[in-house]
Parts: sequence; structure tokens; C-alpha cells
Amino acid sequence: MTLRVIVCYTGGVGSELIRQLLRNPAFELVGVLVHCADKDGQDVGAIVGGGPVGLMATRDIAALTALQADVMSWHGQKWEPEVVARFLRGGTSVYSGIGGWYLPSQAEYQMLQEAAGQGGAALVAGGNIPGLISDVLPLFCSGYSSEIRMVRAWQRNYIPHYPSAVQMGQYLGIGQPLPDAPFDPAAAPAEIDQLWMWGIAQSAALVAQGLGVVMDELRLTNKEFGTSKADMVLRPSGLAVARGTAAGVRWTFTAFTQGTPFYELVNEQTTRLDIGPGWRDTEQALNWRVVIEGSPSIQCELGLLAEADAPDHVAALNAARALNFLPRIAAAAPGWRSVLDLPAPVGNLRRQGM
Repeated sequence: MTLRVIVCYTGGVGSELIRQLLRNPAFELVGVLVHCADKDGQDVGAIVGGGPVGLMATRDIAALTALQADVMSWHGQKWEPEVVARFLRGGTSVYSGIGGWYLPSQAEYQMLQEAAGQGGAALVAGGNIPGLISDVLPLFCSGYSSEIRMVRAWQRNYIPHYPSAVQMGQYLGIGQPLPDAPFDPAAAPAEIDQLWMWGIAQSAALVAQGLGVVMDELRLTNKEFGTSKADMVLRPSGLAVARGTAAGVRWTFTAFTQGTPFYELVNEQTTRLDIGPGWRDTEQALNWRVVIEGSPSIQCELGLLAEADAPDHVAALNAARALNFLPRIAAAAPGWRSVLDLPAPVGNLRRQGM
């Protein structure tokens, strides 16, 4: 059965998801929500860089909820649980690429559970961080070890071609001035750091649930910056990065259970390969690594193979994860679900003519 899908917002991931949906006969794209007035009423195909498809984008959320699509995929710049709840109440299940990774720890949990129950709809979240390196891959690897002492994960992304200047500038700090003082773990986290902690705490709580423990606390235990050695303008985002500002950022998060660390995540994002020792220095370097310290101890490495004529590989990965999750969500029982509840999504084989 063809799944009727709505995509909310047309940033890097949302646009790539739309392109993938339009190429796949298993899905029917029935609605697209946009932020900007100049996109309202435009043909969706033109918005995502293709030819006309006969579907016009809208800023009217009520019109989209009235469509009663099977699934909505949320790719906004921020988590808006009240909007998500409107779709759930209307009977449309939701995949979220920003927020909702571990709802039991969040204040909006009960409200969204009630909305999902009212509409008979499900909510699942994913992505690459949270959604892959910070939870899905560690949980998968942990299934091959016992008596686990520590879960460690690393992300090292090279992102000069990421399409969103907002995400790189505001949410990563790329192009921002370097701090005057070294990192102080006792200081209150900055706004950007709090946003990352909001997401990573949900990942750590999900891993904790899988391991049979409760996460007590997540701490930001280190933050490092890599300096740009020259002025540059990143493409296609258009983000200007001046010499001497941040070209790379690296966070270390540590989660505790009963006062003992059980989980550590290092998240490195860089736009240059010449920052210096310890930073990613080749395009061929693998993006992700997980180490499970247990019996036996396990190391798993995973990477993206970038293609010159392909879309940004990080955006494409996130879009593909959303696409592959949609049938699982449509078939799920009502309420919030996680990767601990649902069968793992799988991709589809490319067929001639697609």
C-alpha cells in the first residue's frame, strides 16, 4: 500500500527527503510545510531544485493536518511538540529528525502520549546524532558483549558542504569567535551546549534503558575549538568563516548511573582538514566509532563514502533514515516508540527506472 506522507520544512534534510520520496513509488507526497512566505504556494519540485510536480507548499498547518496523511516527517529548525501533537491527534503518525528521541525524560511526554492515543498514531525520532552514533550503533554493538563496563562513541564529521548555514553557525558555532578562556567544566553550559545536552541526554537515557540501568546525569566534560587558518565561504550554505574563528568544534559528554560513568560521547564537527593534531585530517577518515568495554570488548567503525555529484552525504543519510522508518511508524502501535520497540528499518533496492 502506498504511504501518504507530509514533510515539514525544506532545509537540507527535508529537501533531500522530498527528492527521495518523489523517486519512490511506495510513497505519495501529499503535503509540504514551509517557513518562508516566498515559498508559500510554490511548486514543491521547484523548491527542492527539480521540475514541477503539481504539489504546492504551504504554511497552513491546519490544512496539512486535515489531509490525514499516514505519516509526517518533521525536519524543522527546532522541536515544536505542540505542532507535532496536532498531527498525532489528527491520526497522522510522526517521524521526528529533531526532538522526541527519548520522550519519557521530557516535560511534553504526557501531552504527546495523550495526543497519540487520541489519534491512534505513533511517534518515533531518529537522525545521526541523536539517532545513530549516540544511541542506535552503541545499542546494536552492545548486543554482542556482556558485563559491559563502559560505552564510548565518537563522531568526526567533515561538513564544509552541509547545506544549512543556520545549523552550522547557530547550532555548531562554526564561524563564531573563539572563547577567551579555556573550557571550565564547572561553568554553566552555553546556549549551544545546552541544546546539544538536551539531545545527547536523550540518547544516553535510551542507551541506559537498553542496558538495564537509569541515567542519573549527563555532563559536558570538555569542549575544544579548531581555528580557521584562512577566510572562507562554505558552499552551498554561504556561511562565512573568517580567519581566526571556529572552523571546528568538539564536545565530550559523559553520562552517569549511580554516580559512575557508563557512557561517553565525543562529537567533532569540522569544516577544514588542516586544523591540527587530533582533528580529522582526511576526507577518507571514517565518521563514527563505537567501543564497548565488556566481555568481549568490541570496536566498530562506520563511515560515509562521499560522491562528488551526490547531495551532501550527512543530509542524505538523515533523509534516508527518515524514509526507511516511515513504514515502520505507520504500522506501529499508538504512542511514543523507540528503536528498542520497533524492528530496525532497512533500505530499499534501487530498481531500473527509479
